[in-house]
Amino acid sequence: MKAVIGIILGCFCASVVSQSRISNGDLAATGQFPYAVSLQLTGNQQSTTRGHRCGGALISLQHVLTTASCLFDFAAGGQYVLINPSQYRIFSGATLLTNDTSADRVRAIQNFTIHPDYTGTPALLNNIAIITLTVPFAQNAVTPISLPAASHNPADFTLCTVTGWGGVNSTTTGNTELMYATKYIYNQDLCASLYNPVAGALNILPSMVCAVSYDTMSSGCAGDDGNPLVCNGVFTGLLSLSDGCRSSSYPEVYTRVSNYTTWIRTISGSPSLYSSGIFIAIALLFAAQASMFS
Repeated sequence: MKAVIGIILGCFCASVVSQSRISNGDLAATGQFPYAVSLQLTGNQQSTTRGHRCGGALISLQHVLTTASCLFDFAAGGQYVLINPSQYRIFSGATLLTNDTSADRVRAIQNFTIHPDYTGTPALLNNIAIITLTVPFAQNAVTPISLPAASHNPADFTLCTVTGWGGVNSTTTGNTELMYATKYIYNQDLCASLYNPVAGALNILPSMVCAVSYDTMSSGCAGDDGNPLVCNGVFTGLLSLSDGCRSSSYPEVYTRVSNYTTWIRTISGSPSLYSSGIFIAIALLFAAQASMFS
């Protein structure tokens, strides 16, 4: 029952997707972030941004980690619905989205697995999901990033990097070149003091980690939801809530990956879906049937 509730509540989260990308970031060098991926709409490969939707990171040759909020769309009637995995693909192995002529750089998607306790907005609790690919990437094409230990908890002021193909300002929806920004871990209590007292704002919980731009000039924008935060080579977070493309010192909020290491290994280590993944498959079936009769 929790999984069903998670999917229903998850439909309120897509408003956050439009508030996340890397503005004022730096261009990534070839091979600098070999785990970075772009989730792309397959029908938009002729556009400059190749239908880029959001970011994520390879945790194995066949599995991508991103935010659950990335996987929902606004639909008629004021509801949000899960996107259809057959209409999307994963791009990885290059810094330019236009460099997708090699079959080694793109993979079709088999399914999504949303965390069973994902709540959607405004809480964005357990904002994490696993994308399973139909065919693994070749070992020489990409390099997955290792999952952190469950005890991983970087100290305040630890320097980190966040990467993604989101737009570079508030008027663009994506960028063809992979960019990155330097962040540092922000004190959890101070972050909570900024967010928690504000009515309707995100409640900062232990399953989240806050990070601030090192130069106060870079921020997430549209297309950066799910971007990976890596600290000292350790996969630390997934961008869940940004400062909306503004150049400011306000902390951005990430899903703390270490809180979900056991769950991730359970899913990515098995060919079958568990928990909410079963209900997602059912939801997609119902949606397909509804479209046939609409």
